[in-house]
Amino acid sequence: MGQVAGKFEQLRVEREIAEEMANTLGRIGRKLARHHRAVWQAMAAWEACPDTAGDGKKRLKETLSHAMDLAEKARYKLIVQREAIGLSDHGEVEKKFPLPKMPGRPPAAGVSATPRLSFAGGFLRARRRKTSG
Repeated sequence: MGQVAGKFEQLRVEREIAEEMANTLGRIGRKLARHHRAVWQAMAAWEACPDTAGDGKKRLKETLSHAMDLAEKARYKLIVQREAIGLSDHGEVEKKFPLPKMPGRPPAAGVSATPRLSFAGGFLRARRRKTSG
């Protein structure tokens, strides 16, 4: 009888772990979805702003850049969490949460054309600073 009770206890713990992994994926996914929307809204505002706006266009680009940083970081966290539970194909993340291409900014981590280097923007941001003069 003791062996049977032990197996049920193990199943309950395994179920709790699986629920926590699913909750974590959902939480990170919702955060990424918010940042993803913010990026595309910032991109639309930046593109709609005329080049003659001067400081306004510059502020919109800074807002867009900040939104991209947050979205890239959230996307990277989602990819890491997926890796942790054994999901190694991240094409679905790329399809569901595409990020815009900004002039002078390398592609986001998790994009299939980008090597996986470190957290989103970390190594790439340092490299960008070195090469951007």
